[in-house]
Amino acid sequence: MNSSLIFKIANGITLLSWLILILSPNQTKVIRPLRVFISGLLLGGVYIFAILIGNGEANGDFSSLESVRSLFANDFFLLGGWVHYLAFDLFLGTWEVEDSIKEGINRFLLIPVLALTFYFGPAGFVLYLVLRFVIKTTIKKEKTT
Repeated sequence: MNSSLIFKIANGITLLSWLILILSPNQTKVIRPLRVFISGLLLGGVYIFAILIGNGEANGDFSSLESVRSLFANDFFLLGGWVHYLAFDLFLGTWEVEDSIKEGINRFLLIPVLALTFYFGPAGFVLYLVLRFVIKTTIKKEKTT
């Protein structure tokens, strides 16, 4: 198995999934398939595969930063770590879209949030929570005046 090829395929599928999530005219119809089939089953399966393949050759553990560095010197563990990010960031993006629909947040306001979540998951999540708070606070103020 070629870890570099799997990396390229996982990245391509994930990028396509993000584009579908952002550009779909009916986001509610794509959330579940992206969350369950792409983020969950496909990327989750690639993650499990990479960890199982790399396990016999891995040195290191999660007890220190140096030990994690040693662990990720194994290409399959590094691939597993990367796919872990891809899966969870996509899952988070689908949740942000789903929640924004429930909260009545304009989908165009979500584009920079989703871009940030794609590149830097936790930072995008924080931005989404700030945006959500500001919009809910603004709406609440408008209702009371």
